[in-house]
Amino acid sequence: MHKLLALSFILFVNTVVFSQKDYGKQLLDSLASDQFYGRGYVKNGDKIAANFIVKEFKKLDAQPIGSSFFQNYILPVNTFPNDVEVIINNKKLKTGEDFIISPYSGSAKGTYKLELIDEKQVTNIINTFDPENNLVEKDIAYLVNFEKVTDRKDRSKQEYLKQFLAQLAPVIVPDDEKFTWSVAREALPNPIIQVHSSFLKETKTITLNIQNKLVSSYQTQNAIGIIPAKRKCKRDKYIFFTAHYDHLGMMGENATFNGANDNASGTALMLSLMKHYSQKKPEYTMVFIAFGAEEAGLVGSKYFVEHPLVPLDKIKFLVNVDLMGTGENGVTVVNATEHEKEFEWLKKINKKKNLLKTVNPRGKAANSDHYWFEESGVPSFFIYAMGEPSHYHDINDRPETLPLTEFDDLQELIIRFVKKF
Repeated sequence: MHKLLALSFILFVNTVVFSQKDYGKQLLDSLASDQFYGRGYVKNGDKIAANFIVKEFKKLDAQPIGSSFFQNYILPVNTFPNDVEVIINNKKLKTGEDFIISPYSGSAKGTYKLELIDEKQVTNIINTFDPENNLVEKDIAYLVNFEKVTDRKDRSKQEYLKQFLAQLAPVIVPDDEKFTWSVAREALPNPIIQVHSSFLKETKTITLNIQNKLVSSYQTQNAIGIIPAKRKCKRDKYIFFTAHYDHLGMMGENATFNGANDNASGTALMLSLMKHYSQKKPEYTMVFIAFGAEEAGLVGSKYFVEHPLVPLDKIKFLVNVDLMGTGENGVTVVNATEHEKEFEWLKKINKKKNLLKTVNPRGKAANSDHYWFEESGVPSFFIYAMGEPSHYHDINDRPETLPLTEFDDLQELIIRFVKKF
């Protein structure tokens, strides 16, 4: 009889553990699928994702704050909904693999003669520039020949030079590093295009068909749901769980940045935490925010802090999660040095339960949605997992690449940490 009970308990525990990771995997596969268009600003990918998240809120019996699960706001955003083509020697290059365009790129269409130019020449152009007398031939594209640098100041200088040139003509940058992308809220008159150098060795011309669309007032949204505290006397005190659901969207019709690890994985973990607290009512009101427009410069979280739906001074702690798709090398905790007592809690829980390989401390950083809360006096951690694969802001960050190695342990660590409050 005792053996049977023990076996039943083991099967129950295994089922619970499996269901957490399995639920997370289902969410991840949906959020990072091609049908969500990279959760960006082409084909309403952000809105498709936000609606999906709110449906999950409702399934888990979460409540809105006020009358809606959405908090809307607007931002300018540069998009590429149509053509993004680069042709060299009659070969159409693969978007995101053979070339990538700057998110600040403007439009260009035609065949251009490549004019090689170095940093000294660009500086001379800047020093002598006269917009009335220094007009560039319409069929010229600048092929930059800049020395490779690693220093941040030198990189910033080179970026400024490229953006200056893009005021005049398309800019082509030989680059054999891994291509990564981001989101811009403004656009240059011409595109800046990074191209693998092998395609540029035997060519004097380049054909471009690049169309940008700068949307000056794009409406996007945060998705917010709550699980109220089990006792009324604690319902006006809050623990926040946050994760950004947005990603980079699409670069033309042929390249989707699915953003599986960044940050479908964090959104999946946040929803899995909501599922936990919907089944086991919490001591404090748990607020779950899926932020939009993080990739555009932490816009969604800034908007919430400036327009809070609950008093910020009633938030006991905020846990922001991002890049949760692996964890084989542990986690890093931003703001660990700002909240040493709480960081010690995390380390002790992890050591006692033998959950993750390591819990590393990091100082303040404006690298995710925790930042505006911390700056406004809300104690916050930003936790991100470490390990392979390390796809980031590229076209290979897809759901099939993610093992969710420590998904269950990450969730347990956070749940046990929150119990300390």
